[in-house]
Amino acid sequence: MIAASHAPCDVLLVRLSAMGDVVHALGAMHALALVRPQWRLHVAVQSTFAPLFDHLDWLASVVPHRRHPPLRGFAHFARAARALRCSLALDLQGNWKSALAAFASGAPRRVGIAGPLRRERHSACLLTDKVAPSAPVPHPAHLALDVVRAVAPEAVATSSLLVATDEEMAREAAALRALGIDAELPFLVLVLGDPRDNRSWPAAEAERAAAASTWPALTVLGPDEPEGLPLPRGIPVLRHRAGELRRLVALGALLARCGGRALGPDQGPTHVLAACGADVIALFGPQDPARTAPLRARVLVRRDGPSCVPCRRRVCDHRAGPVCMQFGPDTGVAP
Repeated sequence: MIAASHAPCDVLLVRLSAMGDVVHALGAMHALALVRPQWRLHVAVQSTFAPLFDHLDWLASVVPHRRHPPLRGFAHFARAARALRCSLALDLQGNWKSALAAFASGAPRRVGIAGPLRRERHSACLLTDKVAPSAPVPHPAHLALDVVRAVAPEAVATSSLLVATDEEMAREAAALRALGIDAELPFLVLVLGDPRDNRSWPAAEAERAAAASTWPALTVLGPDEPEGLPLPRGIPVLRHRAGELRRLVALGALLARCGGRALGPDQGPTHVLAACGADVIALFGPQDPARTAPLRARVLVRRDGPSCVPCRRRVCDHRAGPVCMQFGPDTGVAP
């Protein structure tokens, strides 16, 4: 345990990316807020994901980190972070860019996970205090909580919910009505992912699952999924463009309210929907659920999948392709 004062102070919580991992860190951040209400908590996060933190009443501010242009963006971030005069920075990510962000904040104490389980172990040289992980498997949520407990040992694991406003939910409900979906009744959200990524769910399998469901279904696409990719036939598509991340939060809140369900692979949108309180089944093939599963989601792994699962690789070398991600209605995904 690292000694820390209970007196009011400003603390920078560094979790820059990626979307799913930012969501993973929410629980540890909220746990700290609950046991140190006198501390003013600020989050350093990549500007793309900063909207996830809107309307969280336990958070004092967000310090966005703009990736482009790299030098100017980092200089702007460093000025904003130093202006907070934080006395403590917690590196909840564990690589060079997060350690550098903590260092650039000017916080005299910088705490993060110790080298062996850091993504880039030598980045620990920028920290003043290193924390030994409590478990051998490096799930981002557990590592983040280990760092928080180093300064607040009584912190208890919590699954903080993302928050959507009534206005945001009303606008997203109107978008759903335009697609023929009544947001007051249960519906099914299909998350596919980019088919160039072997974690993605094949459109044909999603189509079969939707056809077996008694609920209306829609496919949700994000700004990173290219135009023209294969989609389930006969199912309306809801596309969220760049800068519309709050719409995904609103969609998750609507799904939670009506008792619907989301199905999707281990990718950012699936994690966000689960963090909104929605019933989510996360489909796992090449990834290891012990390392990356959304904490609020149910996890489904094919029992009859190939022996190479989980390979944790981004490129599949199975002779038949990523068959581990072929989850049809017979695998239990359809409500």
